[in-house]
Amino acid sequence: MQVKEKILLFKTWLDKQPSTYKRVISGALAVFLVLGLLSMVAANRACAIEVDGKVLAVVKDKTTAEAVINSLIKKQQGKAANVKITQEVLCKTVKKDEAEVVSAEKCTEILAKNLSFEAVAVGIKANGGLKVAVKDREAANLVLAKLKQAYQIDPDNTLSFKQKIDLVDLPVKADKIKAVEQAVKYLKGESDKPRYYTVKEGDTLWDIAVRFDVTPEELQAANPDFVPEKMQIDQKIKMVGALDPVIDVVATTQKTIQEDVVLAQQVRKNPSLPYGQSKVIQQGEKGLKEVTYQITAVNGMETERKVLKEKVLKEAKAQIVERSSQTMVASRGLSRPAGAILSPFGMRSGRMHTGIDLARGYGSPIQAAQSGKVIRAGWYGGYGNCVDISHGNGLVTRYGHMSSISVKVGQTVQKGSIIGKVGSTGRSTGPHLHFEVIVNGVPRNPLSYL
Repeated sequence: MQVKEKILLFKTWLDKQPSTYKRVISGALAVFLVLGLLSMVAANRACAIEVDGKVLAVVKDKTTAEAVINSLIKKQQGKAANVKITQEVLCKTVKKDEAEVVSAEKCTEILAKNLSFEAVAVGIKANGGLKVAVKDREAANLVLAKLKQAYQIDPDNTLSFKQKIDLVDLPVKADKIKAVEQAVKYLKGESDKPRYYTVKEGDTLWDIAVRFDVTPEELQAANPDFVPEKMQIDQKIKMVGALDPVIDVVATTQKTIQEDVVLAQQVRKNPSLPYGQSKVIQQGEKGLKEVTYQITAVNGMETERKVLKEKVLKEAKAQIVERSSQTMVASRGLSRPAGAILSPFGMRSGRMHTGIDLARGYGSPIQAAQSGKVIRAGWYGGYGNCVDISHGNGLVTRYGHMSSISVKVGQTVQKGSIIGKVGSTGRSTGPHLHFEVIVNGVPRNPLSYL
């Protein structure tokens, strides 16, 4: 039976019914038709999510849209408090056949890429400059505590920050808020992203390695196609190791230790001795002293060692040697800038020791090994306070771990003139002079030139 015929039969049947019954059925039918019509209209409607006037996604209804947005806000609330969306977000009803409806999962993916969130966080400032933002003050204090702990070398150390540290509440983009461990790593200067060094005039692979406290082998491994002999100015070299810390941790402590005292060998010319011969006039003897230092280290690297008191326990004797005058004339021309050799040139603890360590008490004067021009005078990575002197023809002498420097770059110095004092700055286990001879950028055994 056709629908039209069914409607006619229903109408005929309805006409035969009592008027009251007929009104009830007619009213119910009207309500049913209206509800059916509304249901059909609603079934054809969807919700478009607009961000700053641009439709980014369409979902099946407003409930789904609100659920997606609230889930993204809740995710950001794990990083900080009072999270809000910085853009204008609207939900508008649209016809389904006019737009492509996506799932809640796809909508979440789209909005996560396009929404910006702002939150109230706590910023860690150093000398007035914002360095990093974390969730709250508890997290900020934990970051600073962990940063100090990273440089707690000695349990007796007194730890402080070199910069003035302030904690401030401030609005910040949620994606800029770091977790505690991330913040500590960032403030220590550690990064997972590759970084590069631009080669400058006068650089050698050894210089670059020392500056960043890595070995030349580690640099070569990070740059397999790099050829040191063909290094060019402005060339980019991929670096390994840490960056400079963002906030500096200062550790101070007092330490009393016993040190050997080794006096420099005294050489006397004796024209009566045959060519090439020498003889010992007095055997050298090590002395012993007790020294109390106030030691200051920044980010785990010693920068200053101040003598508070000193007591001689045993006097030292210098070895005195007489040598033929002819032997002295035939020397390579460099004079020894400090005392006896503590550590020779060559491999040491798996790494190349590019110079020799010479004994001399803290604060003792350091003499230029030969006349020349100062080309470096200042802090230089693991060398601490360092002086380089160019003597011409590619010959450079280097003096490391100095407690103080008394020359400037560009200054001409004479052989034997005082260029600074012995110290223990940089990566050093105690007061001594690290002395290098560099020929055409390559470290050589200094003993071959003294």
